[in-house]
Amino acid sequence: MLRTLLLLLLLANAAVFAWTHGWLDPLVPPPGSTEREPARLAAQVNADAVRVVPASPRGAQQEAAPRAATRCLEIGPFGLVDAAQAEATLEAAGLAAGTWERDLREPGQMWLRVPRADAVLRERLQALAAGAPVLAAGFKPCSGVS
Repeated sequence: MLRTLLLLLLLANAAVFAWTHGWLDPLVPPPGSTEREPARLAAQVNADAVRVVPASPRGAQQEAAPRAATRCLEIGPFGLVDAAQAEATLEAAGLAAGTWERDLREPGQMWLRVPRADAVLRERLQALAAGAPVLAAGFKPCSGVS
């Protein structure tokens, strides 16, 4: 009984080994076979039409200017009660409700994010954070998401 079980396990291991190494390719394609070079090359559409163009210094400056003008700021993490107080503080300061958005990254922790803060709004938020205890952590650039 145990010999039969051991023999079956050895055969199963040998079959999996042969499958993963592509020895059974005509019958069963190996895992990740679509990621190999011949399949990737065959899947390309008009690959010869792709041209790599170096960025011009003028174009890089034009693209960097709008990003510097507005950027994402966030503050947190807050508990749900503190987040409500922070939102009330932002509303009392005259910021419209659509200016910021809630970001729930983990259960029970909320971040407040201002996705488009220009220079004037950034200064206003920093001054507001200095005067409000619930916003004492200060606004920082958004991490990972812009």
